Amino acid sequence: MKRDFLDCDLKSACDFIKQYEGLELAAYRCPAGVWTIGYGHTGKDVGEGLTITSEEADDLLLEDVKSVVARLSPYVRVPVTAGQFVAIVSLAFNVGVSYLVNRCPKLMRALNAGDEEECARQFLDITKSNGRVLPGLVRRRKAESERFLS
Repeated sequence: MKRDFLDCDLKSACDFIKQYEGLELAAYRCPAGVWTIGYGHTGKDVGEGLTITSEEADDLLLEDVKSVVARLSPYVRVPVTAGQFVAIVSLAFNVGVSYLVNRCPKLMRALNAGDEEECARQFLDITKSNGRVLPGLVRRRKAESERFLS
């Protein structure tokens, strides 16, 4: 069943993202060199020496996912399935909404044209960080692509 992007299940997206982000209760630098904590939370509030609880990590993730959905929703002009929602939100959470919208035009065009197979295929090309293909991103994109088609 397809529904409006803003009416989809945030918890499912959070649960999927948790599988790939992992939980870190102390701030660390991700492979891209960005200070990160919890389940991939970044921002001005994150820096060296910061620690949080697992409950705070869950809260940060939910707020981050809400933000991703709100910023991405103007660009998703078609109803989506639950699997498509989770996959798109996970991708946007990982690479950033601006990157997805501006640097992945084939994916966004395919999504909005209803070309599900092509959209799912486009996930598989977004596997680099700082110019290097990362095995973890390859695994994540494959899972997102499969979830998109589920």
